[in-house]
Amino acid sequence: MRSLLCGIRSAAFAAFAAACAFGASPAVAGGTVTIQQADGQRDVYNDVAIKIIHDALFLTSADGKGTLVIHRAACSYQGDLLVCFVTSAALVQAGETKPLDFRSGTLYVNSTSVPQPLKLSTEKVAPHSVMLALTTERGTYVGLSGRIDKMVK
Repeated sequence: MRSLLCGIRSAAFAAFAAACAFGASPAVAGGTVTIQQADGQRDVYNDVAIKIIHDALFLTSADGKGTLVIHRAACSYQGDLLVCFVTSAALVQAGETKPLDFRSGTLYVNSTSVPQPLKLSTEKVAPHSVMLALTTERGTYVGLSGRIDKMVK
């Protein structure tokens, strides 16, 4: 578990990207993604599937048409909470993979059955859940919170 999100196996990524291209949609989805553009336009996507598969995080829209993949991050534990600084991410849409140019990103993963507090905050990450905050070079903010639907080590 300590190597979670610290690397990606290219075969797993290729297989998942191919599944997305052919319209595979999640059976159960427990996340909400908020995207706020630099101009203030805000979109909220509910029922986002959250999957951790072979050290990569996949966030797939409810319609199965788009997947944000975080496949590289520098991670360490703060108590039982895994904290990762995102170093590489991509958007998979319409069969194409496009890398994201982002300024910063932090991912929190709670794989325990009890809420875990964020350091220097009153907020907690729910059991078996993730939280993500990512800002692109263009000033777009991407936020995620939700329950992990599937985890494959």
